[in-house]
Amino acid sequence: MAVLRSIRTIRNIPRLKDISFVLLKHGLHDAATRLGAPLRTRVLGAWRGDRTPLTTPERLRLAFQELGPLFIKLGQLMASRPDLFPPPLVEEMGRLRSEVDPVPFPEIRAVIEQELGADPSTRFRSIEEEPLAAASIAQVHRAETLDGEAVIIKVQRPGTARIFDRDLEILGLVAEGLAGIPEFADLDPEGIAGELQRALARELNFHFERNAMERVRAAFEGDATIRIPRTWRELSTRRMLVMEYIEGTPLGRAELGVEEGSRTARDCARALFRMILRDGHFHADPHGGNLILMADGTVAWIDFGSMGLFTRELRRQLLRVLRAVVSRDYTTLSRLVLRLGHPRSEIDFFEFSQDMASRLDPYFGLTLQEIDFPRLLSELLDLARDHKISIAPGLILMTRCMVLVEGVGLRLDPRFNTAEELEPMLRKLVEQQLRPDRVVRDIGEHLADNLSAIAEYPQQVGEILRRVSQGQLRVDTHLQGLDQLGRRFESSSNRVVQALIVSSLLVSSSLVMDMGVGPQLWGVSGLGLAGYLFAGLIGVRILWGMLRN
Repeated sequence: MAVLRSIRTIRNIPRLKDISFVLLKHGLHDAATRLGAPLRTRVLGAWRGDRTPLTTPERLRLAFQELGPLFIKLGQLMASRPDLFPPPLVEEMGRLRSEVDPVPFPEIRAVIEQELGADPSTRFRSIEEEPLAAASIAQVHRAETLDGEAVIIKVQRPGTARIFDRDLEILGLVAEGLAGIPEFADLDPEGIAGELQRALARELNFHFERNAMERVRAAFEGDATIRIPRTWRELSTRRMLVMEYIEGTPLGRAELGVEEGSRTARDCARALFRMILRDGHFHADPHGGNLILMADGTVAWIDFGSMGLFTRELRRQLLRVLRAVVSRDYTTLSRLVLRLGHPRSEIDFFEFSQDMASRLDPYFGLTLQEIDFPRLLSELLDLARDHKISIAPGLILMTRCMVLVEGVGLRLDPRFNTAEELEPMLRKLVEQQLRPDRVVRDIGEHLADNLSAIAEYPQQVGEILRRVSQGQLRVDTHLQGLDQLGRRFESSSNRVVQALIVSSLLVSSSLVMDMGVGPQLWGVSGLGLAGYLFAGLIGVRILWGMLRN
């Protein structure tokens, strides 16, 4: 592994040098040093570095923006993990944007032709050369199908996958290095790098986005308050997505009257809550630019490149969290939060539950309609971060989305109340969970799972025994104080062995003395005297060791 890592490092030295220089340029000297920046680069970077009075999160955001697409995505991932990173860094990384200079149209046209396997004119009546938008992964062009329908073509930028692969390898090297540093190890840098790699793999494959759009479109069929663009499956590929062109104004720039603003805010919130609590899959980036207000007042949701998953088990646990908050059962609430994630270090459960009680006590006695749900979830994420607990990604994304939609709603209607819109759906979800048929079904599913697990035990035990017999089983344990206990045990064992040797020497020397074997000294056996002397020296050593301990 060390050899492979060295090869990867040598191969990426030019890019590592570029990254180091950018970090130094923005005043991040310690980070560049840990990355292995050579002295010449450090001196030059320090001389040319940014001397403006910026905070470390601001400097990091500017560096990520300059380093390009992968680092922008890394910053956006950091912004979505308030359970891992401190609020100032999360807030600053939330300002990162993926807008970049557009790729010249001839290069985009070449990608379209490659993906279609034919001249674009055989599939489209026209394609506008000026892009509607250009981001780090793709850019969007307006077009018209042969049937005369207005569409947009989302095309992956040439070489994007290759650039990401190169920087992901470098990020992996950095993560490996950070994992060995105590102050970074708790953040699980290798896990974050892996999470980013998985997210990018999904985002680089437009089949996933098309499938997500079709699923959400089918779920809201017949709902006049929301519009999901239709897609053209026969014209879409892994690197190209063709979808309906939506004419309208982004909600982030829309100016509405009081009544229309209130209605639009409620429609957006209800749509998101239905995606989360009813369907379990939801748009993970519902900011004002991805929500388009159409002329008839309908809100269209676009850009499904990032989707969240909120499983039935998470929904069940969320309802239990709400019940525990309302009933002021902080011990149960603490256990539920631990079940929603995993601690990255040892947890003092009593301290954790007391901290939970002090922070969430203001919510006691409130009804579902009165609880500020996004704020409550944010409080739980703050608690998790402070106690080094990684929370399930679905819950984190859900919290972020609710905060985003609440921001959009308050901009449209200053009186907008998230709790009022969410309460009916939560109440309905509670009623569904408590329905006799649902309870019976859940019990049946749990029973079936447990029986299946029991049925697999003999096979698992057999596999363990097989590996034991072949010497393949390795058990790693870490018990606090085990090293000290091991040293004491080893010391005691040594003293026992030494005591047995002394006893044996005394017995054998006595026999030799009695039999008069060997040369005589002062009328007694010299071998016997030597045995007594050696036994005495070992005995003194045993006593000295006991006195020291």
